[in-house]
Amino acid sequence: MSIDWVEWTGYIASVIVLISLLMASIVKLRWINMAGAFLFALYGAMIGSIPVALVNFCIALIDIYYLIQFYKTAETFKTVEADMDSELFRYFVETNREEIEKQIAIDKLSDYSIARYILRDNNIAGIMVAERSGDTLDIKLDYVTPRYRDFKAGRYYFEEHPELFKKEGIDRLKAYAREESHRSYLEKMGFSRVPDSDNEYEKILK
Repeated sequence: MSIDWVEWTGYIASVIVLISLLMASIVKLRWINMAGAFLFALYGAMIGSIPVALVNFCIALIDIYYLIQFYKTAETFKTVEADMDSELFRYFVETNREEIEKQIAIDKLSDYSIARYILRDNNIAGIMVAERSGDTLDIKLDYVTPRYRDFKAGRYYFEEHPELFKKEGIDRLKAYAREESHRSYLEKMGFSRVPDSDNEYEKILK
């Protein structure tokens, strides 16, 4: 039985566009939607439908435009001390409880002395909870909400501006990965797994 590549192109394009709409991250949505739109444009050309090809080609161009704007825009990042007893902190944690507890049990947060909001363009993008021991910052929670989960905050602090830690006398970072996605994130941020440990990672700041 021969494969109808024209029909399958339409099916695959439809699935890709559907997947794009499931993305919480706007950047991921744009990238995946662009791929689906290009494939739909190809499908339109294959079936001889100029409107289908033209509209989807234009959609792909729109996605490219917004992606360029996104990567060109200079965003501001800042950390602000968080009061773990405040209503705002408790609300944020409770709202994101399911994902936060993939890193640490909620009732353990109060055991640690450092809590900071991660701000991105003055919006709360996430929280960090940690404990300091000498020149080492032991990060117990590094959580960013799905909307901002494009590695920009991590790159800003862990790769592009290590001086923000070093000016406080911190030369080493420790973190923990209890699931594969967080392990992948830490490795992207330049952390290395501690030998003989399953989930402990470290990064020496340079």
